[in-house]
Amino acid sequence: MIRTSELLKTLKQQLRQAGITYAQLATELEMSEANIKRMFSQGKMSIQRMERICDLLQIDFLQLAQMASKQRSQITELSYEQEQEVVSNKKLLLLTNLVISRWTFDEIMAVYRFDEHELTQLLAKLDRLKMIELLPGNRIKLLVSSIFKWQPNGPVQQFFEKNIQTEFFRSRFQDESEKLVFISGMLSKTSNKRIQEKMAELAEEFEKCIQSDMVYPTKEKDGASLVMGLRAWEIKAFNDLRR
Repeated sequence: MIRTSELLKTLKQQLRQAGITYAQLATELEMSEANIKRMFSQGKMSIQRMERICDLLQIDFLQLAQMASKQRSQITELSYEQEQEVVSNKKLLLLTNLVISRWTFDEIMAVYRFDEHELTQLLAKLDRLKMIELLPGNRIKLLVSSIFKWQPNGPVQQFFEKNIQTEFFRSRFQDESEKLVFISGMLSKTSNKRIQEKMAELAEEFEKCIQSDMVYPTKEKDGASLVMGLRAWEIKAFNDLRR
């Protein structure tokens, strides 16, 4: 039996792929954008409302259920122990990110320092983790869901956070492909929440671009990372002057 949460995840993915924002959906359903966000975040939505959204997407409810069923058969996350295994081998971690980005065997060999036997062995590990199916001729069938996420504060996230602090900001952000924005000021709790919602929308747009750019050959794309952060903070030099 398909759970409501699975239907909503699939519905959210279809909206993203169709380029329909929460604001647009709110207008179509004659609801507030806040209520739309609340329905998705709390996982509570009536069948009738789902059907209305399906009509907007030009799919029927049966198709939505079939999509959700297919998503269920795909991996949406690894266990903590599996992530530890991936992080313990930097080449395996690199390879995991490459296959999620749909790199082929030949593309990986052409760009990174793997020999054929080593790469095949590492791909076999991902096969055992059920992230891919390694097919004859070293073809890679991705078994990871489009909503795949690393464990919150898990080994992989901790690895990347550590490297963000030590490597990401070693740049003057002056290249045309780079941009750094830093703003500070006083915010109410209401405004803070609003900014966080905008950050979530931007993250969804980033994911949407990744999906739409799958049609481009790997050689026409560059790895890109987006870092966003918001917290109650004042630099130590200023904070030290407080009474």
